[in-house]
Amino acid sequence: MRKKGFTLIELLAVIVILAVIALIAVPLILSLVNKSRLKAAEESALFYVDTIENMLMMNNIENTDGKTYKVKGKTVVDENNEVILNLEIKGDTPYNGVNNEIKINSGFVEIANLRFNAYYVHYEMNMETKEFKTCTSQKGFLDKCDGTGSVIPSVPDEKDPSGGDEKDPNDKDPSGEDNKDPEVVGKKVTLEIGDYIQMTPKSNSYAITTDMTGCLSTSSQITIVNCPKTQPINPSELNLWRVIRKNDDETYDMVSHYISNKVVYVRVSTGFTRLVDTLNKISAQYTDEKNIVRTRHMGFDGQIEVLTDSLLTLSPTTENSGKGDTGYLTDTNLVSSVYKTLQASTPNKPDTFSPYWLASRSYLNGWESTREVSGSLYRGRFVNESGTISDTFLYGYGTCYNMPTGTTNCTTGNVSAALSIRPIITLAKDFLVTDGDGSFDTPYILMS
Repeated sequence: MRKKGFTLIELLAVIVILAVIALIAVPLILSLVNKSRLKAAEESALFYVDTIENMLMMNNIENTDGKTYKVKGKTVVDENNEVILNLEIKGDTPYNGVNNEIKINSGFVEIANLRFNAYYVHYEMNMETKEFKTCTSQKGFLDKCDGTGSVIPSVPDEKDPSGGDEKDPNDKDPSGEDNKDPEVVGKKVTLEIGDYIQMTPKSNSYAITTDMTGCLSTSSQITIVNCPKTQPINPSELNLWRVIRKNDDETYDMVSHYISNKVVYVRVSTGFTRLVDTLNKISAQYTDEKNIVRTRHMGFDGQIEVLTDSLLTLSPTTENSGKGDTGYLTDTNLVSSVYKTLQASTPNKPDTFSPYWLASRSYLNGWESTREVSGSLYRGRFVNESGTISDTFLYGYGTCYNMPTGTTNCTTGNVSAALSIRPIITLAKDFLVTDGDGSFDTPYILMS
C-alpha cells in the first residue's frame, strides 16, 4: 500500500505562497520600523532645540546672534571649543561622530543639524513667522527643507528601506488595494469630571514680545532676574488635559495637567497693567483649531485685561479699578476640587513641582519688605511650589529704599518675575475621540 504524503508540486506551491507573503510583508514591516525610528529622531532633535533655547534664555547668554556653534553630547561649544552651555537633558544625545551644529538668532535656534542614530535631522526656523520645519535623511544633512511637512523625501530618488523605489501614496500595493492608511473613525463619549484628554495644540512656536511683558533687551537693562525682550514658547508641549467643569452649553472646561517648560517674564508697569491680557493671549495658542472653542489662562474670570493709567491712579482694591480682584478663585477652586492640590509640574520634570502664573493682580497700600518699598504696591498672583496662592512685586509708587544700582524710583525699577504658564481650554460639545478610556495612563485621544 502506498503511503500518503505531499507531492513535490504541493511542497513547491506552499514555498511559493510563503515567499509571496514574505515579499509583501517584510518591506511593509521594515518601512513601518523606519518611519518609527525617523519620527523618534525628529522628536529628539526638536526636544534638543527646545532645551537649548530654554537654556539660552535662563542663562542670559549674550552676543550669540548669527553665530554657529558645535553640539557635542550635552554641551554647546564655540569655535574655540569653549563650552557656552551645559544642557540638563535626559534621553538621546546627538551622535558625536558627525558635525552637529546650531545657528542662533535672537534667542532662537535658527538652523540645526543634529544626527540621532542613523538619521540626519535638519531643522530650520523662519525668523519672521517663527515657524519651523524638519527634514531627515540617512545619507547626510540637507541644506534646506522643501514643502511644508516635517517628514518629506530626504534625498531625490532615495531608496526606501525595502530596497525599492519610493512609492507614490496613490500607487497600488501588490495586493491590489490602495496603499493608504485606513480611515480613522471617531466615537462620541460622555466625559466625566476628572477625565484626561490628549489634545496637541497646532502651534509649536509662539514669540512673546516686549509690548506684552515690558521686558527690554538684556544689553540695556539692569535686571534683578533676566527679562529677555523676545520669549519663545512651544504650545504643543502641553498635550494632556483634564476635565474640570461641564458648562451649561454642553462644552467642557479642561486645564492643562502640566505647566509650560519655559517661564514667562513680565516687568514693572507694563507687566502689571497687561498681565491678564498677556496670559490670555499666550493661552489662545493652545488650540487644535477645530475642537477648542474658547481659551483662557488659569485665574481669569472676567477681570479687566488691560489697565489704563486712569485706573492705576485709583486707590480702591476692587476689580472696578483693576486691583485686588478675586476672580482667580473660580479656577483655583475648580482645579483643587479635581486634583486636591494646586501643585503642578512641567513635562520635562514631572516629579518636581514649579510655580506658575494666575491671571490675576493684587494691590497693597503699605510696605514691601524685599524691595523695601513704602506706598502703593502692584503685584501679580501666582501658585508657588507648595500649591499656595501668593503674589510677586512688580512695581509701585512711593518711597523705595532698596532698588538696583542705577534705578531712580519704583516705577522705573527693573523688577521682573518669571513663572510658567497653565492654560485652560474649552472643548466643543460635538467632539470625537479615537481611543482611550479617560484615565491618566490611557487618556481619550481627541480626533483632530
